[in-house]
Amino acid sequence: MKKVLFATTALVFSAGIAAAEVSVGGDGRMGVVYNGSDWNFSSRVRVSFTMSGTTDGGLEFGGSMRADQATAATAGTAASVYISGAFGKLSMGDVVGASEALFGDFYEVGYQDLSSNNTGTGTVGTLGLSNDILYLTGDNGGVVGSNATTQNSGPNLLYTGTFGAFSVAASMSDGKAGTSSVDQEYALAGAYTFGNYTVGLGYEAVDGQGTNMDMDMVTLAGVAQFGNTSVKAAVAHRGKDVDMDWYGIGASSVFGATTVGGYVQHIEDNNAAAGTDDSVTWYGLGAEYDLGGGATIKGGVADNDISGSDMVADLGIKFSF
Repeated sequence: MKKVLFATTALVFSAGIAAAEVSVGGDGRMGVVYNGSDWNFSSRVRVSFTMSGTTDGGLEFGGSMRADQATAATAGTAASVYISGAFGKLSMGDVVGASEALFGDFYEVGYQDLSSNNTGTGTVGTLGLSNDILYLTGDNGGVVGSNATTQNSGPNLLYTGTFGAFSVAASMSDGKAGTSSVDQEYALAGAYTFGNYTVGLGYEAVDGQGTNMDMDMVTLAGVAQFGNTSVKAAVAHRGKDVDMDWYGIGASSVFGATTVGGYVQHIEDNNAAAGTDDSVTWYGLGAEYDLGGGATIKGGVADNDISGSDMVADLGIKFSF
């Protein structure tokens, strides 16, 4: 029975390879995490499948799928497909929004992307405070920050294109979660690269459904490379039903097999009630050492200035297969 199964599997894979290229990879991590009061073990393994092909006319197409499993009780998947050519690249599925596609995030602190404890009130009390830049839309197929909730509005649509020194991006959701209407999001972004510097501007909007808020956000970002050091900074304003200002800066430097990096971010909620300080500054600092062969020792610390919020930290090993 096993021989029949193996033979059938081989035929299936060989048929797929004749039409397109399929590769299997993955990543994992293991270590310890300090949550502000206690140390805990934390591990995860993920397997990823990447597929690609080319049409007779020269268009490239493909997709990727990732299966996550942190413990026996929690698991998740993420997938997207694309087609690309001289016009750029069109992707659909678990994709980021236009601004994030061009500007990215700050250096990832910690082996499991530390988020500092947040026990504040109001809007800032519900934000996930990590190295992520506070984009308004589309981080992997969901609205970010709409009424302090994340809704799965996927699959999202993302277009990216690079034409000489200019890069452009556009993204949107269809405003549906299954058969139900949810917040609909849109985003446009552009960037210009000259030498070791990149500057860009992004606009994002969310049309809130039900009790959720209508919001928009304008983000100005810049990236600079100085030898082995990379610096990224951004400033943004959220408007419509909210009034918030945000700014942050992050940097990382490579010294042989060692990389160190960190970030500082601040958000100010201008809608806060009189006499209420609904603002927060959060920051993180981390380092990693490349062991070679796809293994890296990595750790970091993260904290914020909210009263009653404690520092968090982690240390572990990351694997790339």
